[in-house]
Amino acid sequence: MRKKELPNGFAEFAERLPSEVEPVEGHLSPREIRFLALVAAVPRADGEILEIGSFKGRSTVVLAKSAALIGDEKVYAVDPMTAPSETDPDLRGAADSLTDFRRNIESMGVADRVELNQMFSYELAKTWDKPLRLLWIDGDHTYKGTRLDLEGFARHLSDKGIVAMHDVLHEFDGGLRVMMEHVLLSPNFGACGFVGSIGWAQYLADENEAARYRDEKLRLYKKLARMIPFVTLRSEPLGGWEKKRYKFARALVPHAEIRPQDWLDRII
Repeated sequence: MRKKELPNGFAEFAERLPSEVEPVEGHLSPREIRFLALVAAVPRADGEILEIGSFKGRSTVVLAKSAALIGDEKVYAVDPMTAPSETDPDLRGAADSLTDFRRNIESMGVADRVELNQMFSYELAKTWDKPLRLLWIDGDHTYKGTRLDLEGFARHLSDKGIVAMHDVLHEFDGGLRVMMEHVLLSPNFGACGFVGSIGWAQYLADENEAARYRDEKLRLYKKLARMIPFVTLRSEPLGGWEKKRYKFARALVPHAEIRPQDWLDRII
């Protein structure tokens, strides 16, 4: 059984990490950076770290630097680097984000800790055979894309491994629906929650072990359900009164920063 404890110096590391990675373009907020660092630096299971959706490498750097606190494991990243999805960041005329990605992981000193698979995640899923202790999903935010990412790799999660998805509390419907339908309603996920727009949960192979989290998951499910009318089957961006109602519904979902010790106390 892995010990539930923080690496030496983690608090100071996590506090300075957001400013360290600020030069790397990306969409993780400081509290999301600190949380991602936490789940990477405190493994609850054996296995690898897989990142789906790298863009220019901000979360890649966060994961690699954090994992380095406890060993020499690498981060496996998968991204076609061409931003093909309608929900992908704007490349502003560039053909791809590969050059920026490589420059960033090199300048941040983690290039030797990152293995990039420049392809679509569903292509990698066909041949992936390694157990996962952390599955970070931040790629195609459509419902189909997010569902394929979870379905393609969740079966490789080690017992007590963590899945985390970005932009669940966002106007895209992919993360929101997948979190509701395939995580909170699953009998195999236990402790769960939100930090910023990140939704996370711990995979438990024993359904009886996960059953004690049923009420917690249903409470979160009901809170997320209030957001569904504002993001599902929408062809136009939210605006006006509807956007205010959406923000109110989102505010009812607990997503404040979590103290590392509080997170450790919640997981198994």
